[in-house]
Amino acid sequence: MRVRTCATCGKQEDVRADNPAQRCRACAGRPALEKRREQRAASRNHETCSHCGERFGSPPSSRQKYCSRICLSAAKSTMRTCATCHTEFRVPRSVLSERTNSSARFCSRRCYEQHLCRTPRIRGRGSRWKTIRREALRRTPFCAMCGTGQHLQVHHIIPFRLTRDNSQTNLIPLCRACHKRVEAVFHDVEAVDPPLPVTKLVLFCSIHARRTLTLHLLKRSIHAGQRTAA
Repeated sequence: MRVRTCATCGKQEDVRADNPAQRCRACAGRPALEKRREQRAASRNHETCSHCGERFGSPPSSRQKYCSRICLSAAKSTMRTCATCHTEFRVPRSVLSERTNSSARFCSRRCYEQHLCRTPRIRGRGSRWKTIRREALRRTPFCAMCGTGQHLQVHHIIPFRLTRDNSQTNLIPLCRACHKRVEAVFHDVEAVDPPLPVTKLVLFCSIHARRTLTLHLLKRSIHAGQRTAA
């Protein structure tokens, strides 16, 4: 045995007397390691980040578009402004697609509830509501927007909390999805705070005109089906 002092790092260790190496194992293997790293770096693809524009290396078989998770998150999301507190917040772009009813207008559930309860909430629709609701569904047994007859709900064109109006002219059957969309439109109109008579005139005309158009399309599709069957 002999004591070897590494010529590179100065480390001393006991080795066999017939071992001619003048460097320790770590220092001896470092040049080969650096060479392999250089070879891997030379074989890598150099892509341009789709978000920040910086160039980065990626494996040859990968189709990486973003240089980091931060750029990936920023590219897949967008900034929105809360309709209640007016603070900015980030949401995924997929939330804003038409496949869902979400529109990311509020930064939190608290702001959403505060937006819905700007006026005192009224529980119930009067003692005769069930009878009035059945009559509205009998008059129009389909969704006034899309024409479906499934999962119908009776919507107040002008909310009951504002007018206490249960008349048939203020009621319109809607399916669940269309009901949410129509209510979102009314909340946007209400945020502008126009005079109530103007709001009534605009919404009554637009929704009843849409119901008439939907009824016409349903009748035409029924007649077309009857002619095909004949």
